[in-house]
Amino acid sequence: MLFIGIDLAWSSKNSSGAAVIKGNKTKGKVIFSDIVHSEKEIIDFVNNNVKKENAFIAIDAPLIVPNKTGRRIAEVEVGRLFRKYNAGAHPANSVRLGSFNGGKVRGEVISKLLGKNNFKHSPFIKKLEQSRKFFEVYPHPSMVVLFNLKSVLKYKNKPKRDYNFRWNEFRKYQNYFKKLKNPSIIIPKEISDKKLKGLKGGALKNYEDKLDAIFCAYIAYYCWLHPEKCKVLGNMKKGYILTPVF
Repeated sequence: MLFIGIDLAWSSKNSSGAAVIKGNKTKGKVIFSDIVHSEKEIIDFVNNNVKKENAFIAIDAPLIVPNKTGRRIAEVEVGRLFRKYNAGAHPANSVRLGSFNGGKVRGEVISKLLGKNNFKHSPFIKKLEQSRKFFEVYPHPSMVVLFNLKSVLKYKNKPKRDYNFRWNEFRKYQNYFKKLKNPSIIIPKEISDKKLKGLKGGALKNYEDKLDAIFCAYIAYYCWLHPEKCKVLGNMKKGYILTPVF
């Protein structure tokens, strides 16, 4: 079975990470990862790697955003469960997201394109099912569960986080990946053992996007193996997020 992860930027002007895991009931392997930009590049990445096989695609971006303002029920539910771990979600609404992408919510655009390529939009999964589906995920709460964290990893570029601090958080990220079990995952050494000191700017951002895409693919893999340990927060009408919960 194939598992695709897409760390989707809200605008095609910015880079998105994309990754592929091939996995069975016990272990998986990252077989490809890349940086993509346009919608065409993203769909080509999916089609070139999946071809006619079955695959789950996990996308880190809001895919259903009916509300013009405020936040979705999905963000409310994530906050209720994961705020104490500093893993709450930013408000998602069409006005905010559309301002980055010519008035269109990019996740909804990608959803329509995937639908035209014979992928079904559904976060409802049966154990080991063989199908072609895509769904929305959010890495931070999933990391809390799968890495058994007390607080989120702070590797993102934010005020008061210098490079030394971020490199240290990325090293933690690398090490947590190596400890994953049930399923375990093999990651190319150029990613899992990447020397981070001195990696800055766009180069560090590209590394971050690839790493997050791999984690999104792993979420899809985990949900395929353990749907009973995962939950859909929200619904298909007002927006949702699929995440492991234990």
